[in-house]
Amino acid sequence: MVIAIIGGGPSGLTAALLLAKCGHQVTLCESAKNLGGLWAARLNEGNYFESENSCKVFQSSYKTTPALFRLIGTRWQDHFTARHDLSRHWLRPFVADCTYADLRRFITALLIYITGIKSYRSESVEHFMARKHFSQSCQEWMRATALGGITGTLRMTVWELFHRIKFNLSSLFAESTDLLYWNKQPPNSSEGFIPFWEAALKEVGVQIKLNCEVESLTKASSASSNSQVKISCFDGSHSLADAIVLAMPSPALSRLLINSHPAWTDGWGFPGDQIHTVLTALKYEHLGICWVFDEPFKNDLPLGGHAVRCGWYPILVQYSQYENNLKPPAKTVVIGSISLNTEFKHHRTGTLARDHDPKELASILWEDEQRADPLLPDPISINVYGLSAATQIVDFGPLAIKNEHAPLYLATSLNGKAPYFTASVESAILAGNAASRALDESVLQLPT
Repeated sequence: MVIAIIGGGPSGLTAALLLAKCGHQVTLCESAKNLGGLWAARLNEGNYFESENSCKVFQSSYKTTPALFRLIGTRWQDHFTARHDLSRHWLRPFVADCTYADLRRFITALLIYITGIKSYRSESVEHFMARKHFSQSCQEWMRATALGGITGTLRMTVWELFHRIKFNLSSLFAESTDLLYWNKQPPNSSEGFIPFWEAALKEVGVQIKLNCEVESLTKASSASSNSQVKISCFDGSHSLADAIVLAMPSPALSRLLINSHPAWTDGWGFPGDQIHTVLTALKYEHLGICWVFDEPFKNDLPLGGHAVRCGWYPILVQYSQYENNLKPPAKTVVIGSISLNTEFKHHRTGTLARDHDPKELASILWEDEQRADPLLPDPISINVYGLSAATQIVDFGPLAIKNEHAPLYLATSLNGKAPYFTASVESAILAGNAASRALDESVLQLPT
């Protein structure tokens, strides 16, 4: 079978690898100049790190990512480094700030989920906490927590949150260190995991097309290929495939469907006139910012930064481990994200995050950190990566993993087969695995 994968992030890379291993002829189309999607850092001409779109997290409880990494010939331990443990930095402060009523409500609901009495797939954490009258301090922690980050936790479904907590319970309550990991080096640098993935794809015969943005998907016109899909790219090139795996961000998928065969917008379980609303219903937009410093910090930043619960709820993480990837005189970098569609006002300025341009945001956020720790240095440069948007299933429910009118398969967390985890390679790999198995049941099922 001839299969095209549209999107070269972790979900698309996963689908391409597993389908090719089953003997399919696979082509991967990526609109950027390199693979990795949102996991690809911005590197300059000297291959030095400049910035990346928000902090990327890995947890030691993950099963799917380690299994995938073994398939591409590497170990997750070579690509992620421990910087915080959730028990000390999140669980204990959270419990201390919660009321007994808060904890009782959470534990009761979690037990109901674990025993299978209720799935909580159709209720957001935000609505659940409001309906159950959780305390304000408890809601603030859930809004700022590293379990979700960037206001993402409240906008998960309760199912997604409990799914994540369930697999971290033993680590959390055992007060395990080394639970929360961050990139050890930029994933697309020479020592990162993206080159391993790319090499593994080439080894199984995947054709990789970079700078290849797909414009439309239509029915093949010739009688001999009327069951195939015609792929048209903006560069004027065309190709045919028996099946398509869509591993692209939701807004980009919406734009693609607008240009594609009209009936195919109708086959995802929603009316055609509603699918674009579903795909563009952003739960949050976050701006990625990097602060670069020419000296090491005297005190490490706490998990999320000092101001993670103040007003805008930014998430900042110190990446001192990137020193070897920084161009001198840079010594360390702080990578952060901030939501632009939150309605919370800043605790000092009284303004919304979207009232400021990116440089102003970066200055205000770092001033907050320096007010908390005057020993923090001034940055020598600030790099703004750009916006990243997330769409979740909480308002509408999942889309069909296969379009009922065409051989199109959805490889994102919108297919409901992978819980939405902010900035998580685990969720992306799960989504890619689910889509590839929906296309071909003989595809390897990675552990979950």
